[in-house]
Amino acid sequence: MNHLQQTMFKRTCELSVFALPLTASMFIQMFTGFFSMLMVARLGENALAAGALAVSTYTTISLVVLIFYAIGILISHKRGQEKELTEMGGIVRNGLWLALLLMLPVGALLWYGDSILALFRQDANLIRLTRSYFHYAAFVMPPTFICMVIMQFFIGMGWPKISLYISVFLFPFMLLLSYALILGKFGLPMLGLAGITAALGILQSIVCVCLLGYLLIAKNIKKYAIFTGSLKPDFSLIKHIFLLGYPIGVQFGAELSAMTIATYLMGHFGVTALAASQIVSQYSMLVVMIILGLSQSVTMLSSAAYGKKEIHLIQQYVWAAIYILSIILSVVVVIFIFFPKPLILFFSGHGSFDNNQLIHLSVIFFAISVVVLYADGIRHIISGGLRGLHDSKGPMRISIIAMWLVSLPVSYLVGFVCHGGPIGLRMGFLSGFIFAAIFLSLRIYKKLHLIKQNKI
Repeated sequence: MNHLQQTMFKRTCELSVFALPLTASMFIQMFTGFFSMLMVARLGENALAAGALAVSTYTTISLVVLIFYAIGILISHKRGQEKELTEMGGIVRNGLWLALLLMLPVGALLWYGDSILALFRQDANLIRLTRSYFHYAAFVMPPTFICMVIMQFFIGMGWPKISLYISVFLFPFMLLLSYALILGKFGLPMLGLAGITAALGILQSIVCVCLLGYLLIAKNIKKYAIFTGSLKPDFSLIKHIFLLGYPIGVQFGAELSAMTIATYLMGHFGVTALAASQIVSQYSMLVVMIILGLSQSVTMLSSAAYGKKEIHLIQQYVWAAIYILSIILSVVVVIFIFFPKPLILFFSGHGSFDNNQLIHLSVIFFAISVVVLYADGIRHIISGGLRGLHDSKGPMRISIIAMWLVSLPVSYLVGFVCHGGPIGLRMGFLSGFIFAAIFLSLRIYKKLHLIKQNKI
């Protein structure tokens, strides 16, 4: 093994160790949502189609929470610079103030989520099924925002395992409570689709109280002075967190909102196309969680390297992440291409949907999703490297252009104008991911080159 191979092996191992707990935590959370949608699927095709609309809308709006990724980035950078611990505590404290400022307007927007669906002229019966889901979702936001700030503190400090421990502990409770509230088991009310957000709200509130209590009483946390001294907000620091974080939230929001619009467009092809899209999306999102774990790990390790001025490490982390992604997706290709029907039957309850068209569309969607996931993975990893360089606006701009000026127009053109139908719509959407991967690659190459020459 030559020096280059040894170096890449070392970076791959380092990245894997950091990414594994993050990825596992995200995967567990996503699997909980996947299981919940399995339960909703037992209520019929209309409930599953309504779930596609509700979940995509909820996910898009709640992505405001990703603003708090900036907390992890800033803490990781200061850790690399070996700054005072109280500076890191100040970031957390003011992150909590920012959470208080944002949670109410976001919650209010979710409360009227069914009205958003009505604006896009979705089926009235499906909208009716989503109303209670959005009302419970509005109350999920306050604990979610606070938990996100605290978890980013742990991740920025290089303690990603805490996130995994919490996810593992909550997993059985979330499965059991979701099952009970969706289907009305154990004497609890049958809330249907709304059982997902009702269960999430209950458990997120409990976790929020426990995490805040831990920050207040844990001896190893007191040295960060999060809740000691002046608790007044530092608006300059809040502004700094917001300016670094909002492009991340906008980027993911723009991406998910474009995907939500694509879901709405899919709805115009009927309930069957929408249900098929939801089945494949649920499996694809399990893979996306792995991608996001890799991306966030690249961000944190790159930010620490940037703080130490070890710029060469950033490029190595990006390549190591792409290598890991390639290995993972080689397995996904085999599953999605050669075993799609068992996945579909598992999701639909072994034939509860007696619909050959649904199975046919799902099989094709699985094949398309393999290419989508690889292009999506590359763009997320490179975006993570750029955020580690504190460049969050570049990925935001490229992603907005890719999703709104490439993916949506091309998918509409192929799906509706060229009569490609739901398959054409899905294939057309791929174009934006490829566009973003290319231009993000060019941006990080230029950025690293300029930093090495001390020009920025």
